Amino acid sequence: MMTNEMKSFKGYLSGKRLRLSVVAIILGILVLAPLAAAAKNPNPGVLPVDSHAYGMTYGEWSAEWWKWAFSMPAGQNNPIQDTNGDFAAEGQSGKVWFLAGTTFDLSGQTVERSCEIPAGKALFFPVINSAFSELELGLDSSVDNEETLRAAVTEAMYYVTDIEASVDGKEIEDLENYRVQSDLFDVVIDPETIFFEVPDDCVDYETVAVSDGYWIMLAPLSVGEHTIHIYGRMDGVDSEDKPWVFVTDVIYHLTVVPGGSTK
Repeated sequence: MMTNEMKSFKGYLSGKRLRLSVVAIILGILVLAPLAAAAKNPNPGVLPVDSHAYGMTYGEWSAEWWKWAFSMPAGQNNPIQDTNGDFAAEGQSGKVWFLAGTTFDLSGQTVERSCEIPAGKALFFPVINSAFSELELGLDSSVDNEETLRAAVTEAMYYVTDIEASVDGKEIEDLENYRVQSDLFDVVIDPETIFFEVPDDCVDYETVAVSDGYWIMLAPLSVGEHTIHIYGRMDGVDSEDKPWVFVTDVIYHLTVVPGGSTK
């Protein structure tokens, strides 16, 4: 027979175990929650590829990046041809600041750009990318060419053999998960675009295009000095079975400044 003292002691032990169990569960949650969050997003400074960042998806932002890139003529303060960062602020507006890669003219060269950006700006940039438009491919705009455009950019991405990106020396992990293809989008091509030769008889520079590539949206960086390194490589074969290589290799030395001031 269990005495009252024994019952009381057993009850005390049960209560003690219950409290210890609750504490253990709480501690487990506190320990595992950050780990689970880190496992879900291995790059805390990078907005998730499936997020609706600053009002748009990654795919929509990639279309906006190409509209920005297509809108500027060759050689006239073009940030994609820029070799030192002097033209980084060209065409920039809104909450998101675009960083540029390079074209075939600079393939294989390491381009270093130094520039100031306003505090509070997110950064959106391609690691390596491609876009095709009806105008570039000489397609009849009176018919639906979306399937053709998607096939063209998809094929271009098959040639990608290496992608790397880092922020302040820390590698961005799992870059292969940041590939995004856009919806069909309207764009106005500058007659002197750097991306392809516009026909001399062209009278309408409004066209539609599709983008594909590996993209990163960085949350705003802290005020001060930062370094971003972007590297991508494509290896392909032309129509005459001759191999070609394209390498984009850009280092941005950024100074994030308060008060919206830029040089």
